[in-house]
Amino acid sequence: MNSQTAVKRQRRVASPGRARWWILGWLLAAMMINYMDRSSLSIAAPHMIDELGLTAADIGLLGTAFSLTYAFFQLPGGWLTDRLGVKPVYVIALGFWSLATSVMAFGHHLWHFMIARVLLGVFEAPVSPTSAKIVSEGFPPRERGAAVGVYDSGSKWGPAVAPPILTFLILGFGWRAMFVILGVLGIIVAIGFWVFYRSPEHDRRVSAAELEHIRAREEDNNAPTGHIPWLRLFTKPQTWAMVLGFVAVVWTLNIFVTFLPLMLGDIYSVADEALGWYTAIPFAVGGIGGILGGWFTTKYSRMRSHLAPLACKRRIAAVYGGALAICSILVGVTTGHFALQLAAMSMALFFCGALSAVGWSIPADVVTGSRVASLGSIQNFGGYFAGSLSPWLTGVLVTTTGSYLIPFIVGAVVAVIAGIAYLLLLRAPIRVDSAATEIGDTSS
Repeated sequence: MNSQTAVKRQRRVASPGRARWWILGWLLAAMMINYMDRSSLSIAAPHMIDELGLTAADIGLLGTAFSLTYAFFQLPGGWLTDRLGVKPVYVIALGFWSLATSVMAFGHHLWHFMIARVLLGVFEAPVSPTSAKIVSEGFPPRERGAAVGVYDSGSKWGPAVAPPILTFLILGFGWRAMFVILGVLGIIVAIGFWVFYRSPEHDRRVSAAELEHIRAREEDNNAPTGHIPWLRLFTKPQTWAMVLGFVAVVWTLNIFVTFLPLMLGDIYSVADEALGWYTAIPFAVGGIGGILGGWFTTKYSRMRSHLAPLACKRRIAAVYGGALAICSILVGVTTGHFALQLAAMSMALFFCGALSAVGWSIPADVVTGSRVASLGSIQNFGGYFAGSLSPWLTGVLVTTTGSYLIPFIVGAVVAVIAGIAYLLLLRAPIRVDSAATEIGDTSS
């Protein structure tokens, strides 16, 4: 008994500490608010149409304006994060996208809302690449999968809780007040992040042992080296593997965000009062998938300690891509069987969340810290630019065929391509000879 106690004490002494994990609470909160702000338009849309005379086409135009702005501002957002640092970019982005959300409450004409949604796209763009850089600075390589899984699950928890919570706010206070409340919530989180966040080197809660644990490179021979000019990232196969992989994530997520309530209403005639709760189930399972997928990535990396973290992640990403493809097909073929299709939808979003978690843990294993946010932003730009086609193509195919089977088969093909890209193109980190970097390269 005494020997067991001694072993436990020894382990506690040897433990580097866990202060680094607290930052994930802020990142998770911001990510949930990010996706609730995006979802707010669809929840408020019926009331805006009734009160202001807007049309469904107007609401669709506002959605497109946000999506395209969000995609294109990924690139400068990631570049600025690498230039200026994570704290100022994150706080400014969170504060101003919250203001853009609040401004929706004061609109009366389409162009008012158009400006607000464009600003929302501009300032929400840096959140994912900046979060990835925060994790790269605060966690060692083998822990990043679990860390990313926690905060990235907010991209599923947000859409899961948005329908019941935002509907409650609208019924209680009105749709304009809903936008104001969301904006105030985001500003509170931005202030909290500014006050409490410190980099590991300047955080008094992080002990010397924990800082050494964070900074230790576990596989120096397999780590990325050198500073690669920004434009040269587009010439690397690793970049395109990440882009193709993330297309599958965004493609799947966009289909469900756009069509899940419509599917449940059209196919199964789910009543409005129950629709929000049934819609929340697959997204909640997707959030669990993000956490468990990231945790398993970390677990597998530790079990296969003879392999570099990147080698472990490319294998896991390929498996998640294959599982997502299978579940996508199951969503299509179970149409007409409510419980089975809802379960298939839930599992599709589970593996979508898992693939997203491992995808966002990869940039720090491919490039050095000076380019993590830039590479992550390119990944997100490619994913959202190509993934923006999925709602349009799904709508065309459903209208033409009268079935959701073909759209989900297309989604399965996209997921298979993602898995193959990870396996074939993501074989090693980017290693740059510093002496070979051109002097005065303006793309740096």
